[in-house]
Amino acid sequence: MIKEHSLLLLTYSMSKILIIEDDVQVRDSVSLSLESVGYEVMEAATCQEGLQSHKQFGASVIISDVVSLEHEGGALLRQICQQSSDLPLITLMGTLSDDNAPSCSHPDMSLSAHTLQKPFTLDELLATVQSALTP
Repeated sequence: MIKEHSLLLLTYSMSKILIIEDDVQVRDSVSLSLESVGYEVMEAATCQEGLQSHKQFGASVIISDVVSLEHEGGALLRQICQQSSDLPLITLMGTLSDDNAPSCSHPDMSLSAHTLQKPFTLDELLATVQSALTP
């Protein structure tokens, strides 16, 4: 059991996660949660900032708010994904009414195989990140 837990922490500590989220409370919460289990985390408030951070940081996974994708250009995120074609993307979706919910046919949503609906639990976050990291 101890070896399994140590191996899991080693896997976490080798993984870098870039969080692109305009809401500072969500960004900080997700960041602290991931750091608490051993992930290395870089935060960005905008897609542009995320692109710059990714160049230096070399993330294993990107977690991005869907609003950031829609409002400032998933084109920047597409650029990141083109640079690293196997880079997983997890999108965070807010609690919106059905009338305001983004369409799954949104071009930038097709980049993401993993989605988390806000609010989400720590277990859901960790399971989604682990799933994104598992080939």
